[in-house]
Amino acid sequence: MTLTTLRYALALSFIPLFGLSLASCSDGGGEQGPQNVINIGFDGGVTGCSQPSFPPEQPDLFVLPSPIFLLTGAAQQSQVGQAQASPGAPIEAEVTVNRATRRVKVELANEASPQNVIFIDEVETPGNETISLLMDSDPSDRGRYYMRLTLCGFNCDEREVVFDVVACLGDPEVTEPCGSNAPYERTLLEGGEIVQVDGTCVDLGTTPRVGSGTILIQ
Repeated sequence: MTLTTLRYALALSFIPLFGLSLASCSDGGGEQGPQNVINIGFDGGVTGCSQPSFPPEQPDLFVLPSPIFLLTGAAQQSQVGQAQASPGAPIEAEVTVNRATRRVKVELANEASPQNVIFIDEVETPGNETISLLMDSDPSDRGRYYMRLTLCGFNCDEREVVFDVVACLGDPEVTEPCGSNAPYERTLLEGGEIVQVDGTCVDLGTTPRVGSGTILIQ
């Protein structure tokens, strides 16, 4: 059974980790989650987001800055920060990782159909740095894409951490944000087995004059 299939099944069965109704943060579930949480954006009564504080020995992303596609070409004039690219044009992005991360696998996946991956690359890192990425697309590619990220330390067979979009299950009774409308979902795997799934505050949104967590190829 593939990781994607397992994650879809888990999304149907896990009880949410947080009992908070926060518009900008989704509940990815997960058993025996960390007791400590990180609060983002709670200021003067403004709604924010909470996520678990993960052990420092696990490879991880920083909440700020989140993985982002950079504004290039005409997209630099975007008032909302949505990154765009022409089909076949190079795509620039940045991913910031913690000290425990030694390798990052980047997959450029279609938001509407995450199994449709148009680019894959693996990058080594000393950790605790912002990694600059340059991705390719085909002249036939169209749609909105995001980065599925797999992080590991010195031994990828021992432990991996996958950041992926929250699955949109197509159930009309499920009203929680999903896809690029929700922050990344974090899956911890040890020995190839899923150990824990958690919601995060790592956003796929847009930042004016900076970029966005998705790129529109059109």
